[in-house]
Amino acid sequence: MAVRPRLTEGSKPAQSFLGQLDTARHLADKTARRSTRTRLALLEAAQELFATRSIEGVSVDDIARAADVAKGSLYNHFESKEALADALFGMVRGHVAQLLDAAIDKSTPPPERLISGAFVILRFAIDHPESVAALIKLSPQLLDEQAPLNVIARETIVEGLATGHFKGIPPDSATMLVIGAMVVMLQDSIDRKKSVKRLIARITPLMAGVLKALGVDGENAAAAAKAAARANLE
Repeated sequence: MAVRPRLTEGSKPAQSFLGQLDTARHLADKTARRSTRTRLALLEAAQELFATRSIEGVSVDDIARAADVAKGSLYNHFESKEALADALFGMVRGHVAQLLDAAIDKSTPPPERLISGAFVILRFAIDHPESVAALIKLSPQLLDEQAPLNVIARETIVEGLATGHFKGIPPDSATMLVIGAMVVMLQDSIDRKKSVKRLIARITPLMAGVLKALGVDGENAAAAAKAAARANLE
């Protein structure tokens, strides 16, 4: 797990994860420091609240109070609570997509590509559990095959079936199997009672089992899962 750098006298705190994402998306706003700080405070307050409560269970007043800003400030940056939730969801999901694009070599065989993607997402979830918890709460379509990250998984599965790397299971069933395992993985990752070591011990055989269910022989499935876990978590 990533370790936060220790602060020395006179040093500035490291920019938060959402702060990094928002700065990257709004470079032109750097001169408007007060406005930028308010927007970031709203995003971070919303993330904290949505990590434990549904969007319906969080009010504009709750977000403003947690961000320590006036209620009207939210509407200066977002049209509604739902627009704020959409912005937060888009930032986090977009970052995960970028991580996958950077980490996954599309020339890698489908089994290794699929399992590596799962562990890239798990690494992100371990490093940013609050972001992932909020993502789960804000995404009722998490099991929808048309969700962007699920589309990538399906495309990999279809390719694997065509090349013979996967076999014996229809694409729709295979996709739902992978998505279901990913949901279990993400739910486990945000349980702070589980250490990274315990997560590895639980998730590695789970993902090996997914590959085996897709038609990969047991020895190769276990080897691929262990290699992906080592590459991303150890």
